[in-house]
Amino acid sequence: MSFCKFSNDYLMESFTLVDNVFINEYMPYAEEKQIKAYLYGLYLCSSGGNVSGESFAKTLDIEIDELTNIFTFWEDAGLVRIISKQPFEVSYLSLKRSMQPPKKFKSEKYSDFNKELQRLFPERMLTPNEFNEYYLAMELCKIQQEAMLMIVQYCINLKGVAVRYPYILTVAKAWAAEGVLTADDVERKLTEYETQTETMRAVLRALGKKGDADLEEKQYLLKWTKNWGFETNSLVCAAKRCKGKGFKKLDVVLDEYYRMGVFTAEEMNEFQSRLEGMKNLAVKINRTIGVYYESLEHVVEVYVAPWLQKGYDEEALVTLAHYCFLKGIKTLEGINGVVDKFFKLGLLTKDSINQFIERQLANDSAVKRMLDAASLTRNVTASDRTQYRIWTVDWGFSEEIIEYAATLSVSRPYPLSHINRLLADWRSRGVKSVEDAKRQPQYAQSGGTVAAAGSRGFKEREYTQEDLAVAFADLRDYDDLEDI
Repeated sequence: MSFCKFSNDYLMESFTLVDNVFINEYMPYAEEKQIKAYLYGLYLCSSGGNVSGESFAKTLDIEIDELTNIFTFWEDAGLVRIISKQPFEVSYLSLKRSMQPPKKFKSEKYSDFNKELQRLFPERMLTPNEFNEYYLAMELCKIQQEAMLMIVQYCINLKGVAVRYPYILTVAKAWAAEGVLTADDVERKLTEYETQTETMRAVLRALGKKGDADLEEKQYLLKWTKNWGFETNSLVCAAKRCKGKGFKKLDVVLDEYYRMGVFTAEEMNEFQSRLEGMKNLAVKINRTIGVYYESLEHVVEVYVAPWLQKGYDEEALVTLAHYCFLKGIKTLEGINGVVDKFFKLGLLTKDSINQFIERQLANDSAVKRMLDAASLTRNVTASDRTQYRIWTVDWGFSEEIIEYAATLSVSRPYPLSHINRLLADWRSRGVKSVEDAKRQPQYAQSGGTVAAAGSRGFKEREYTQEDLAVAFADLRDYDDLEDI
């Protein structure tokens, strides 16, 4: 315990001195949490406060690992030294000392660079710390000295001689990430920007923005033209819709166009005219299934626009939504599944969809007559529809033969399985009509065991895996498209 110490009242009424060097050279470029941690630590140093790293982190509402990262940042800047991480202990250093260049950079290596860099800032003397930051960036990013000087000159041309080194180094590191490391690389980068001058002027005029474009805006334009492939007239068309709202809003609009596959001015104009129509259609569909969305942009982008691009008309989509509601499908994703199934069937209009449903109802009537003939008193199921389609479409049997087979299957333990065996046997015998079926042996009509293949003259043999692969090659899956 200390022999004497400040009272809490005294501490609350006293002051913590902050060096102007910190305010001028470091604070503008640090994040909020980094500034809070540095100042709170400075306060504790000034007041003689003795707190643990955990207590320090809790006071600032951050994790201890994040606190370590923050003070590592200040250690790299030369303002503190981390003495221990467990327990966490930090020593604050003199800011005057932090401004001295590290010994690891030999002065002769950067002597020419220092002269040229200082020449670019004739109105003020660069500090040792600034030089050091440039050295670090060049060493870490492998940027050539001449390339760095060209980047500095570009930033001065863009922002004026008052531009600070954190901004310049941010540009340098971003360009280095793109592979801009040599003077030739910088020259090509600047040429790219220069070739965009006329396009940039046109976009600025369309946005109603005065003055020259800044670096961020040039980067936006490069992305829109080089990466996304928009032409000047397309950008101007989109910019006019964002007049007074700036590049960030324009970027959002172009991002939507890019994702929707809309690239030309003509497509944009058509898209905008269709957009209101698509929103109205979205409202109709939502109302039909009983849902509500305050914002329709997502609904249009994810559902309505892709449905229309498939070739559906408005009446067809509203009709499908109505049928989905009647079947208990009350989500847009549910409707999307139904839309995909009808698309596979090539049914894109209201009439074709209704005709399909009529056919399904007629098919259900035929299936129900078959079930009645087999004395099965239940509703038609998806499995019934699938099996009936195989009998009629793939095996080629008429409704009359199927109903006749059903009458022979009454009172059987598994009537549908028995019908299936009967029809399979008749198919192998070439039966085409009810009369042909009635002329078949008694066992086949009564449902007795179908004669073994060998009893009809087939030579039994063992099949290889290759034989079976060939035999099964023409079989196809039967998706139950009707069950929607």
